[in-house]
Amino acid sequence: MSLVDTLREHPAEIASIIEHTNVDPDPTETAVRDLCETVVEYEFCSAVVVPYYAELAHDIVGDSANVAAVVGFPYGIQNTAAKQTEARALLEYVDEVDMVMNRTAFAGGDEEFVVEDIAAVRETVGDTTLKVIIESPALSAAEIERAAGLVEAGGADFVKTAVGYDGPTDPAEVEAIRRGVGPEMGVKASGGIGSFEEALAMVRAGATRIGASSGVDIYESATSSG
Repeated sequence: MSLVDTLREHPAEIASIIEHTNVDPDPTETAVRDLCETVVEYEFCSAVVVPYYAELAHDIVGDSANVAAVVGFPYGIQNTAAKQTEARALLEYVDEVDMVMNRTAFAGGDEEFVVEDIAAVRETVGDTTLKVIIESPALSAAEIERAAGLVEAGGADFVKTAVGYDGPTDPAEVEAIRRGVGPEMGVKASGGIGSFEEALAMVRAGATRIGASSGVDIYESATSSG
């Protein structure tokens, strides 16, 4: 049974692919605690936080879910060594790293650098799940396909649409990512997803994870519709 069919038949299963997120630049400790406790309560896939709160999230979530932290956030313009250092410092606390592609190099057509940047972080994080954000709302469909292919070439586990700052993600962007990668590549849709129907549209387009600050709203709209 496909993921879409599973969610249609069992909407509450959406919890298993939700990455409940707070990557605002100024979250309070209370807000992050609430986020992590919600992840445990609703059995979401992951808690996604800024690096400063990675240890706190690890302590609260424990083995109940994954902890993810962002690297090279939010524009990906840091040099490779900086991204490696940032990622290395997180490995004690996280299960997943959400890294931003070097958008400057991509915009300039330096695809070799984009791939090498990702590959270097891939080597640094080892078996830790690596997701790479391409900021799809800022790209054309052709650029999305190309960027997704570079992420796959760099050895990442997932292509992620957006950091959520530059506007909502459209299912068409997920479709473009899926066209650019193989069928086994993970795709994380994030940015403006606030209901079960919106999440389902992303899955229908090819997403295998949903990143959202509105994880509870998505789950509750799923269960009320089920």
